Amino acid sequence: MPVHDSLVMALRSVASRLAGELRTARELLSGLREVGIYELRAGTGALPDVVASDSSHKMKSYSMALVYAVQAAAVRASPERSSLLVEADAGYLVPSPRTGEAFASEALERAVEFMSKSLEVQMLLRSTEASELALLDGSLFYFLWYSKLPEMPKSLRSFREWPSRRREIWRSIVDGIAKLRGTGVVPMFFSKRVRMSHYTKRMLDPAALARGLEVENDLVLLALLRADGRLPMRPLALEPVYIESVGNMPRPLDRLDPEDRRVIEPLLPVTVTYVIFDPASQPYQVTVPGKLSPEELAELLSSLYPLSRSGYPDPLRLAHHACKIGRRELEILLLKLGVSRLPTGREPLGELA
Repeated sequence: MPVHDSLVMALRSVASRLAGELRTARELLSGLREVGIYELRAGTGALPDVVASDSSHKMKSYSMALVYAVQAAAVRASPERSSLLVEADAGYLVPSPRTGEAFASEALERAVEFMSKSLEVQMLLRSTEASELALLDGSLFYFLWYSKLPEMPKSLRSFREWPSRRREIWRSIVDGIAKLRGTGVVPMFFSKRVRMSHYTKRMLDPAALARGLEVENDLVLLALLRADGRLPMRPLALEPVYIESVGNMPRPLDRLDPEDRRVIEPLLPVTVTYVIFDPASQPYQVTVPGKLSPEELAELLSSLYPLSRSGYPDPLRLAHHACKIGRRELEILLLKLGVSRLPTGREPLGELA
């Protein structure tokens, strides 16, 4: 790509500011409170029966329409048998001249996220017979995330028949997670990114907060503890914290109307922890609907440890690769099916993608 002086100057400013943020974070080390740690130990019994799901989607912009594709995969990994279940959806949205392409793209992106999560949960429900653990990629709060736009775009056309209101899809996702729990399986959500920090206020020294020092990301605190040698370089889980009420959930979940609040209350309380399967990898936030004691949580994660030696649960990794949609592969497929004959408007720039 062409690199100009103005970009170098902007990136230099970013690097300097990031260094300042890290220096501020390091000042907190001496005042960080300790948190309980539970070491993970692989048991001598049989491996657990695990099912994991993930989904992927891509969007393609044409002059007259936005086309999307979704793939969701569920992987069953058990001592007796393994299986793969894949579901897909595709469709398009014609932007309205009144709203424009930017709004249509945002609306479609939100709609597709709902569709993807719904497919993941539906496939788990079809695959959890006799399973002990159901693994999902992303935070539980991400699956419960509630859109401010309740209507599906009217010009959306999809392969599957989806309800016209996103609220109906949202409720089907929440009900599906509740049904998973009702089958006796434990749903465990593994998040690579932190959408809500649960340990910062608990671990920060009030004196440090009084000096205006503050870190708002759990992963920063854990990285500091690891660099300082205060986080053992062994497979472990942190002592869990519990989200007891809807009001303590991240926005906008904490502001649901009473009717929708009642929909998610059966999933409370929510157990939150961080797990490190491989000391060389980053911690992953784990959220579980229901209240698990530290011992119960450590036992479940220990049972999963033999399947997570790479640092991340292997069934989730396999589900991710099974559903991944490549941009180039999608373009080739659309070309073979004739869709790519539609103009994108960027052909004179040499950008056919």
